[in-house]
Amino acid sequence: HSPSAQYFAIAMLLMFIVGFAMSAGPLIWVLCSEIQPLKGRDFGITCSTATNWIANMIVGATFLTMLNTLGNANTFWVYAALNVLFILLTLWLVPETKHVSLEHIERNLMKGRKLREIGAHD
Repeated sequence: HSPSAQYFAIAMLLMFIVGFAMSAGPLIWVLCSEIQPLKGRDFGITCSTATNWIANMIVGATFLTMLNTLGNANTFWVYAALNVLFILLTLWLVPETKHVSLEHIERNLMKGRKLREIGAHD
């Protein structure tokens, strides 16, 4: 591999990291604190954080084994398929909370509204 190809790969990796850090990366922390009711927010965020770290651990623990077993392309196809599944779950379960106050979200939660509907205006 030529030095220019190596520099290009590093530049693309840095671009991905910066893009992720300014978009989807912090989203989980904002979303989890936004949709948890105040009384159980500490426990809810603990569960969300644990789930996030466990998922990261699973990816880290399985990646090299999958790479050696399935090969490069198939490994990334597996992760791509999982991403499609998670996008569908997100569209199905995660509520839209744009322009909705935290108090309104909490009231909807306490009324027993479905999770997908807690950001809806009455």
